[in-house]
Amino acid sequence: MTSVRRAVFLVLVYLGTALCGFAQSLSPKPEEQVAQLERDWLAADAKGDVATLQRIIAPDFIGGSFDGQVLNKEDIIPQDSAPGGFAGSSVGETSVRVFGDTAVLVGSIKPAEAKRADMVHVTLVCQKREAGWQMIAAQLSRVPLEK
Repeated sequence: MTSVRRAVFLVLVYLGTALCGFAQSLSPKPEEQVAQLERDWLAADAKGDVATLQRIIAPDFIGGSFDGQVLNKEDIIPQDSAPGGFAGSSVGETSVRVFGDTAVLVGSIKPAEAKRADMVHVTLVCQKREAGWQMIAAQLSRVPLEK
């Protein structure tokens, strides 16, 4: 390889690497994608958007309810396209940690009605799969608000 060809080759490799890095910087970080998944979940639940819930909740989902029951995917998706139990709620403080293709989100959900006395503490386990990030496990617990 001549020195000119080699220089052109190295420049092309450098530009390709730089463009790949630039493209990756444009896509949201996994932590942001998982935080968005929680917001999408609450929005879909509020609208009774079964199609979105089917997409973002994994088929092998397992969860724990407020009263200690073990839940599966069918238990948490409204069957009649009516708003779910989180209608009007909003996301509180959230922290996400990513471990390869698995992420853990710990946060709070603010209740919709000012009269409700409890905030909801949520722990979600999400996994990046072919369909994108999906919820594979969740634990919800009520946290009494101070008066």
